[in-house]
Amino acid sequence: MKWKPTRNAIEGARTELPKLVEKYFKAGRKASDGKRSPHELHQFRIKTKQFRYTLELFRPLYGAPLEHELDAVRGLQSVLGKLHDFHVIASLLADDRAVQARLQRLTKKKLKDFHRQWASFDSNGQLKRWKQFLAGDPAKSAHARQSRRNRVKASRR
Repeated sequence: MKWKPTRNAIEGARTELPKLVEKYFKAGRKASDGKRSPHELHQFRIKTKQFRYTLELFRPLYGAPLEHELDAVRGLQSVLGKLHDFHVIASLLADDRAVQARLQRLTKKKLKDFHRQWASFDSNGQLKRWKQFLAGDPAKSAHARQSRRNRVKASRR
């Protein structure tokens, strides 16, 4: 990200974060194509961590809705972490056939989990939705959501 010092935090977030999410989706689509090595999946795990941590820096601007959006990213990060763990363990215990067989089964299952989670994350216009969410005015949208919640609560009384 290239942050322009003349922008305030909200302007910078609205400009740069949609670009970041687009790069992340591009990397995820490549990582989920079924042709990636354990090393390449680990590199995507690192990108996922960087993506998540960058967005977490903007929690004060976007509020609870961003936290909710990050749950899916955390899920992807977790499954990619397990895949990396299995790969490392397999390389450390390469001579143990029983362990290798079990790790292959676990890896296959986690790969399915990753592909399923990514397909859900990247379904039905999610990239567009993420970009619109991040490009919107975080302060106004947080205020508008709180106002709607207050109106709904008042109408229920």
